[in-house]
Amino acid sequence: MNKTRIALIGGGPSALSILKKALSFFSEQLVDSESSDGETSDAKSSHGRASPHLSFDIFERNTALGKGMPYSKDGASWEHITNVSSDELAPFDETLLEWLRQQSPEYLAKHHISKENLHEKHVVPRLLFGDYLEAQFSELIGKCRTAGILVNVHLQCNVLDIKPSAGDGNSLERKNSPERENSSELINSPEPQDGDSHAGTNILTDSGWVTGFDNVVVCTGHIWPKIHEGKVKGYFDSPYPPTKLQRKYNHTIALKGSSLTAIDAIRTLSEANGEFYQTENQLQYRLFDEVPNFKIIMHSLEGLLPNIRFHLDDPLVSDEGMLSEQEIAQHRADNDGFLSLDFIFEHNFKRALKQLDADFYQKIANKNIEAFCQWMLESRKAYEPFTLFKIEYLQAEQSIKQENTLQWKEAIALLSFTINHPAKYFSAEDTLRLRNHLLPLIGLMIANIPQSSAAQLLALHNSGVLDIIAVDSSSHLGIEGDCDFHFYYKDSDNKPVVNTYKTFIDCTGQKSLPIDAFPFKSMFEDAEPLVAKVRFKDKHQGKHHLKENPKSVCIGSDDEYYLETGGFAINDDFQPILANGSLNERYFVMAVPYISGFNPDYSGFDFCDQVAELIVTKLGKSKK
Repeated sequence: MNKTRIALIGGGPSALSILKKALSFFSEQLVDSESSDGETSDAKSSHGRASPHLSFDIFERNTALGKGMPYSKDGASWEHITNVSSDELAPFDETLLEWLRQQSPEYLAKHHISKENLHEKHVVPRLLFGDYLEAQFSELIGKCRTAGILVNVHLQCNVLDIKPSAGDGNSLERKNSPERENSSELINSPEPQDGDSHAGTNILTDSGWVTGFDNVVVCTGHIWPKIHEGKVKGYFDSPYPPTKLQRKYNHTIALKGSSLTAIDAIRTLSEANGEFYQTENQLQYRLFDEVPNFKIIMHSLEGLLPNIRFHLDDPLVSDEGMLSEQEIAQHRADNDGFLSLDFIFEHNFKRALKQLDADFYQKIANKNIEAFCQWMLESRKAYEPFTLFKIEYLQAEQSIKQENTLQWKEAIALLSFTINHPAKYFSAEDTLRLRNHLLPLIGLMIANIPQSSAAQLLALHNSGVLDIIAVDSSSHLGIEGDCDFHFYYKDSDNKPVVNTYKTFIDCTGQKSLPIDAFPFKSMFEDAEPLVAKVRFKDKHQGKHHLKENPKSVCIGSDDEYYLETGGFAINDDFQPILANGSLNERYFVMAVPYISGFNPDYSGFDFCDQVAELIVTKLGKSKK
């Protein structure tokens, strides 16, 4: 019997989550099948166990699986630390802590870790964490093969295009679909032609075609396009890979943003231009003699700095106790198909806080989203940014030592998680409210930078090397030429200010990318994909926004006004919706830059775990 063949484009944490869920899901299906029907000889694999008739081909452009961008040299150097600990990860058979305890003292010492001090709250260097993920991927592949799930791995393999076979009807009948352990045997086949016998979908790599897949999951992870970088000297579109920043700068460097991406840049730049040292009371920093003018200035909306890791009572993010799918469906049925942002805010944030922290709840009980965000910003702006940062550093330190959570911060993380998946059902009005008010606050509050990063930021600020400027949404950069950048903003008195810099680094994080930037052009050659967009509830609002921003608002064939949110329109199973309203059921897209129009909070292992379960469940249902 032919196996159902699935291609995973990208071999990072998303692919790891897919494979983990597939093994779990199909193993359970086999157990259920065996217990009810018995095991027949036709259904047995070569290992003697029932086979789920499933295979995966994993295409990864780098030399190792599991690491992705954040945990490889593409996104980290030795100085970068994870912001998750062992107990915050959806469990593998071997936890991070268990794996660390099995490593040699010499190996851990290379990463400045003492084996005697390991614990489940330990945050580790990102490159070390990447080694852990690689080890889990290898172990998982072995278990899949034992269970009868064939896994072919294509390392150092660039995928150039994805092309459906002509006239493909999702048939499983293939003349050229051998089940081979050696994936290289599947490569170097000629380009599929019209009328070719390869049914399904074909993958073009830099070594040739791999043909006959039934489903493709695009999980290519982070993408950092270069717009000005390489054309304008001194301009960096992102701080990745960090090696490009590892040199001495005897001048002030401007960073746009202040969240996790900015912290990565700061750690790289500070290590290259000076050194940290510990005194009896605190961490301190001194510049190298040859760079006396080195300085970093962050430009942050409202002057906000990111949140610092604290103790979590519930380290694994879950939607347990939140609005159920049935409640959301009923609410939408009663509201013309829309999900109200206020409804989510009341039930998944305020109602949770009422149980968790009654005192904090009383302070916000009568506030809507706008009032809550304004209250939060005003309370934070009452302090100089680094003064507040020092206060929150001490609070987080006490939270960890005493194992007491900060309930309202934990509730915000939960709110962000539960908003993400149903965000496609918000009206355009609510989507704009979410983007303009709640997401900027959430983005900083769930950053959870490690204690060591916070200590370094304080040391840099105390030494006069790091500062922050509060800007508003109207601030912008003028590029006059090589190493000549002018940052325009308004000060606290609303007076225009311009600062000039020789080096500028965009640290605003992963940006949404349009469908036009999607690299696999042939995926949709037979049917155009639908751009993600949400309908205005009030036509008058839609008409107003069309006049104000015609590039982002359009009128649909139903004469309704829509806000284009960017990237692919996808359904709840992460399958792309076509322009004619139908689904392309052979594809799944969890490539974060191309789905953020419908999934505004897409970072972290909780996202990978949740989406992988949805995709694998859908695959399982379709193969019955």
